[in-house]
Amino acid sequence: MKEKNQLNSRSSWSAASVPHSATFFVGIFAVCYLAVLPMAGTIAFRNVALLGLLACLAWSFLKQRPSFYWPIPIGLWAAYLFVFPLISDSPIIAAQSLLGQWGRGLIAMLAGAGVAAVFWKKNRGSAFDLGLVTSVPILIHLSLFALKAWETSSIPWGYWGRETHHADLGYAAGQAVVLLAAAMAAGNKAIRPWAAALILAGLLSTAFANSRAGFAFVLGGGLLVLACVYLTRASHQRKNVLIAIATLLIAAVSILFVAIKNDSRWQNMAGQLVAGFSGDAIQIECEGTSSIESKIIAQYGSGEKAQSVISAVQGGDGARMVLLRAGIALAIKHPWGNDGSKHAYQNLLRSECSDPVILMAHAHNGWIDTTLALGWAGAILYLIVLAYFLTVGLRYFRASKMLNEWALVLVSLAAFWIIRGFTDSVFRDHMLEMQGFVLSYAAANLWLRRRTSISAREEKERLNYPR
Repeated sequence: MKEKNQLNSRSSWSAASVPHSATFFVGIFAVCYLAVLPMAGTIAFRNVALLGLLACLAWSFLKQRPSFYWPIPIGLWAAYLFVFPLISDSPIIAAQSLLGQWGRGLIAMLAGAGVAAVFWKKNRGSAFDLGLVTSVPILIHLSLFALKAWETSSIPWGYWGRETHHADLGYAAGQAVVLLAAAMAAGNKAIRPWAAALILAGLLSTAFANSRAGFAFVLGGGLLVLACVYLTRASHQRKNVLIAIATLLIAAVSILFVAIKNDSRWQNMAGQLVAGFSGDAIQIECEGTSSIESKIIAQYGSGEKAQSVISAVQGGDGARMVLLRAGIALAIKHPWGNDGSKHAYQNLLRSECSDPVILMAHAHNGWIDTTLALGWAGAILYLIVLAYFLTVGLRYFRASKMLNEWALVLVSLAAFWIIRGFTDSVFRDHMLEMQGFVLSYAAANLWLRRRTSISAREEKERLNYPR
């Protein structure tokens, strides 16, 4: 009986008990925060939005506090972050990194769950709404791109608009497409044309910005959602899913065909990547490419082709393979990481040679960079956190035949970031906050709806119980 009362008290909480003005400001600050997260040069605005959001959530929950449990994987991750400064190479820097980077990801998780608790009962804050807000940087980029094209009377391939790097456009577009595809599959049918248009905008933005990984993962994010839908639908319902997959692939291939003609990097990737596997990675980083140049020249001749491959190993696609190999070697040598900072790769490389000839900011691999910063334990624990969100969605699909947009988001978005981490350093800064906010928002929505469903069923059984 006590357990039932606790369950009822949890599920009886609703956004109706929140002051109306507080709800309004929670929405305003949440929209501002989520919209500017992927944007460059918005740190101050982002901090103000997050602070305002947390203050409004606290105001919202003064009257009645919603009950959430703290999942064990997230609890272990948080505990490790707080303990890590005690075992790091530099406790002071590790503590600063906790406050300035890792801790912000945890705060974003709390904020996401809190916003979901405010809006779920009012049927607001759907996957389409979050996808639309996350698409704001994409729409701004396309607007500036169109203006630039009009001014120059040509297509300005590689133009990033107000962003300082094309990767930020890719992160925003990838996450937006997962949300929008989930909304198309399980949301209101009326929003499908708008969601499709925004997905196309994501593909165009990353292609125009010459963001190869961004374009690939926008496509991959959409396909992850459609694959989930296909696997959870009855055989006679899979035809429409296959049509959606085919349409997305046709649009992507059409855009890619034009992009390849205008970006030579697509054409020379294979040879440059293979060259990155030559020689000792740490030696190349410390001394340059002199130890492998003779091998490259022997393979490609002494002409322009060989020089382009050598240049790629120094700072192109080949360099990414060298960084990957060097990062793995450093992670094996330093299993407990460094100081938790974004400069862990540089710090550990300088422990091998004080003045590296090739010095990148990071290893361009999220899992390797997290391992170098926090040790193997830190990387594994964060992988478990993402896997937890993924399994929450999977458990819903196993227990229910209903297609739910938040279950789709959890499975697809968690898988998206796990895979994305192998291609770039995405477990830091605003990317960490993007992951934490949206995944916890989706998980809280799913949990609240499930609790309400269970509570309603128990109440119905109680009323029908013969006395």
